[in-house]
This record gives sequence, structure tokens and C-alpha cells, in this order.
Amino acid sequence: MASSLSDKRSKRKDKVRSAWIAFVGRIVAQFVGAAASILLALMFVQKYQTPRAAAPDAAVRTGSATPQVVPATRARHNADRRSVAVLPLDNFSPAASQDQFANVMTEALIAALSQTGGLQVISRTSSMHYKGAGQPLPVIARALGVDWVVEGSVLVVGGRARVIAQLIDAASDEHICAATYDRPFDDLLSLQSGLASAMAHDVDDAIRREQQRLVASTAAAPAHRLAARVE
Repeated sequence: MASSLSDKRSKRKDKVRSAWIAFVGRIVAQFVGAAASILLALMFVQKYQTPRAAAPDAAVRTGSATPQVVPATRARHNADRRSVAVLPLDNFSPAASQDQFANVMTEALIAALSQTGGLQVISRTSSMHYKGAGQPLPVIARALGVDWVVEGSVLVVGGRARVIAQLIDAASDEHICAATYDRPFDDLLSLQSGLASAMAHDVDDAIRREQQRLVASTAAAPAHRLAARVE
């Protein structure tokens, strides 16, 4: 009898324990579900409100950016401020070792042009910065602040050197003139000196002629407009 009563009490305790466990489980499940719902709601709100909140900041950053302004070129017809840059001459020789000759010829031409009266020549250091740059010539000219650009190439084959030089109007990117110089490739010092002097003379002469033409065309423009009004 006592054993039967003890079993009943034990079963009753087990039922009460199971009921409490089930109750606590339901409470915990409700808390977990509520927390998950709140977390999902916060994620939803953050997803759709953060871009709109960040948009004004992005607009401020974009609006506050200062564009890079490239200096304008000088007036091409101003005879008192004639400016020119000599870009590094390209080496088209079969031997890559002639790169040194191309660099020396570039420096010699810059030095020869610098001795020409009334012609402002950009330094070798600034010009050599654009060796192999591959940028459009008007962009380089604006960065250097010049009106004219000399570019060209050297070719050394079979004991002879050929240098081709071109004078270009920096503003319009148009060729003004081009010249080819062929010399025996023997006495290197005499070759460099003679070529540089001849090229500098031709470049200076071409710039003077082009500026005279520009000045003449500018002076003739008002006369044409006046004649048109009179007619």
C-alpha cells in the first residue's frame, strides 16, 4: 500500500515537472519569436532607409569636389611671349641602345632653341616627364603652358642618322611644318651640334612665319567686317 502511494506521488511530481517544462518552453519560444520579429523589422527599416539617408551626404561630397582645371595656352599671335616645348624624340632605330642618342638629341635641340632670341623653351626636365606618356598633345601643351610643340623621331641605320621633326600648333593640334635631316653617323658630337642648330633655326623660322600669318589674319578681320557693313 505504501509503495502504491509513493508511485502515485512520483507520477504526480513528474506531471507537474512536465507541465512546468512545457510552460517555460512556450514562454521561451514566445520570447525568441518576438526577438526574431524585432530583428527582422530593424533589418528591413535599415535596408530601405539607409540609402536615402546617405544620399544627401553623397551629394554633398560630389558637389564639394573641385574639378581639375588645366591652364589655358597662351595667345599664339603674341610675338613677345612665344613659348615652345620639345617632346622627347622617339627612337625608331633597330637597336634599342640608340635611346641614348634620342635623349641627347632632345636635350641638344632644347639647348639650341633656348639660345634663340624671344623664344621661351620649356626645360628638359619638364619635357622628359612626358616621354612615352601617350597623352593627347593639346593636353600636354596645356599642362606645360606652351603655344607650340616640337615632336619627332630618330632612326640610325647603316652608319646614317635620320631625324624627323614636326612643329605643331598646340591649340589646334595641326602640323605647321615638318622636316627630315639625314647625316652620316660618324662624329657624334658634330652630328648632334649640327642637327640641333639646323633644327632650331627651322623651328624658329617656322614659328615666326606662322605668327606673322596669324597677326595678319587678325588685323584683316575688322577690315572685312567693315567692308561688309558698308556694302
